[in-house]
Amino acid sequence: MENNPYKTPKSNVTIDEIYKRPIWWKIYFFFITMISAIGMISFLFEPQAGISEYINLILWLTATAGLFGFTFIKPIYKPIFWLQFSTAYLIYSFAYFFITDIDLRMGMSDIEFYTTSAVGLLLSIPTYYGLFAFSRSTDPAWKKA
Repeated sequence: MENNPYKTPKSNVTIDEIYKRPIWWKIYFFFITMISAIGMISFLFEPQAGISEYINLILWLTATAGLFGFTFIKPIYKPIFWLQFSTAYLIYSFAYFFITDIDLRMGMSDIEFYTTSAVGLLLSIPTYYGLFAFSRSTDPAWKKA
């Protein structure tokens, strides 16, 4: 009874979901990378630059790679690494203000310094979110791997 004409037909049709991040993630990635690179270069050429700036450079390059993987849905290494890295990067970003030898105020008043620091933090929030979201095994990048 394999050829039952009343049996419901079966199909092997599958729909492959191709997820794409919104275009603003790509715009943000290039914008924040450019702004961060300019800031990183200016800090590295400061006479007071020390080990904290070189650690910051290594962390920034790694964060940029993670944000690239998140933005363009490319699996890079393992999700658990990105969870640990995003936590360490967030902590170091706040600790950097206290451990650097560079004068971050650069002659600014308190209001100017805190305003620019707050703007910098607000511009960085999507990066921290992207790194954290990239660390989740449910991120579309890990489904491609």
